[in-house]
Order: sequence, then C-alpha cells, then structure tokens
Amino acid sequence: MRTMDPSKARSMKVRFIAGPLMILFVLGLVWADFHWDRGRGRISAFFLGLLALAGLAEYVGLLKKSGRPVAGLWVLAAAFLLHGSAVFLTPSWKVLDRELYAPVLLAMGLLLPLSARALTPEGMERGLETAGSTLVGFLLVSWPLYLAQGLCLRFLPWMIWLALTAKGGDTGAYLVGVFFGRRKLIPHVSPGKSVEGALGGLAASLVIGVAASGLIPPSVVELPLPAWAGLAIMVGMTAQISDLVESMVKRLCGAKDSSSLVPVHGGVLDLVDSFLLSTPPFFLLVVLLTGGSGA
Repeated sequence: MRTMDPSKARSMKVRFIAGPLMILFVLGLVWADFHWDRGRGRISAFFLGLLALAGLAEYVGLLKKSGRPVAGLWVLAAAFLLHGSAVFLTPSWKVLDRELYAPVLLAMGLLLPLSARALTPEGMERGLETAGSTLVGFLLVSWPLYLAQGLCLRFLPWMIWLALTAKGGDTGAYLVGVFFGRRKLIPHVSPGKSVEGALGGLAASLVIGVAASGLIPPSVVELPLPAWAGLAIMVGMTAQISDLVESMVKRLCGAKDSSSLVPVHGGVLDLVDSFLLSTPPFFLLVVLLTGGSGA
C-alpha cells in the first residue's frame, strides 16, 4: 500500500461526505417511487430524464468552450422530446414496440437537417463535424439514459441493480486505485486511473452484483449465480469503458470535470458516466431474459 498524498486525502474526505448524501437522496427517490407511485418507476424515470438533459447540456457546454462545433439547441430539443416521451407517451415499457421508435426517429430528425446543412457553401467547412459531435452527444448521453428510464418503468429493481453494480464498481476502482494503484491504465486519457483500480472495480461490481441479485424475484427471472456473476462483470467492464470515454471527451475539451456542481465528484455527466455504455447491453439482456414482455 502506498502513502496517500494530502490532496487525495482531502478529496477522499469530501467523497465520504458527498457520497453518502447522494446515496440517501437516491434511497429517498426509490422510497418515493414505491410509496407514492406504487413502484411503477415514474418518479425515478422522470428524475433520470432531468439528469440526462443536464448531462447533455454539460456536454454541449464542454464542446462550445473548447471551440468545437455542436448544434446545442437542436440536440437539447431532441433530448427533451425523447426523455419526456419515455415517461408520458410510453409509460408501461412492458411490451417493447413504440418505445423504441422515439430514439431512432429523433436521431434521424437530427441527422437529416444537419447533413443537409453540411451541403451548403457555408456549412461545407465544419458541417459534418457539427453533425457528428451533435449525434455523438445524443447517442452517448440521451439514448442510454432513455433506456435507463425504460428499466425504471419496466421493473424498478432492474435499474436499482444496475446502479448498485455500476457505481459500486466505480467506488471500488477509486478506493483500490488510491491505496494500491501503481501501473497506469490509460494515462493519455485519464492519468489517475490504474490497472489495479480497474481490477478492483471489476471485483467490486462482481461482489455487489451477485449480492444484489436478490432484488430480482424468481417470479421475474430465475438465474443461477454464475449468470448473475457474468452480468455483473459485463456491467462492470462497460461501466469502466463508459468512464474512460467520458474522460476522453473532457480531455479533448481541456476540462477536468464536466462542471463543478458536486464537490470532487464533478458535474452531472461525471455522475452518470458509468451508465453511458453499460445501460444499452444490460437493457437488451433484460428484454431477452424476460421474453420481451412483462417485468
């Protein structure tokens, strides 16, 4: 174990204060969902929609501050429609049908006009770059959190399991990296992350995912422990890749955090980064495991 430098010690103290407060807030949100909305997940889904809009706004802000082109108002308008539709237009999510129309149609609604604008004399120079950065934000932030809303509305404990497994791995990676990290994982993207931290994060995701499998009753799906272990490792790996991709975006834009909303933790995008690439495959596996209908 290596000696912790004073700045990291102060950072850890702040994390030990802010972390439990955020956990209490999430627990309160889940309590409200079960007691005020009979566990239908609409309160949590609505809150996730707000987080998605805030995170996407931070993404747009990062690009604009770094001088990179992005159609900010367009993508935020598309995201508003997408996350609103998850709660108010397709509230059941039990049988997938029109739930998947909105992200595809809105993505095309962004792609077509932005591509057409790139064909104009004025848009030739940076038009495709604008279209690309706009669509990356929509696909990277809004699509996964839209599917996370769907998990809440389909069966709220699925989203609770995903959050525990992904964020638990994030915490495990941080703690192991601080105390035992020596070999840099990918320093040109995130200098603070270590190989030891990544392995510790995977181990934490595995333990938490298996331990939390009791949240999903056998009446919904009955899986052996090795299957839960496989799901947990998949979520842990994709959550860590999500974190690195979000770090890459910040590094390209010359920023340490997506914003200064939460001390030490950063902005909303920093808080939800674990879900960006872990939610889509997990959502699809949930649909396959439950036969595409029911919980």
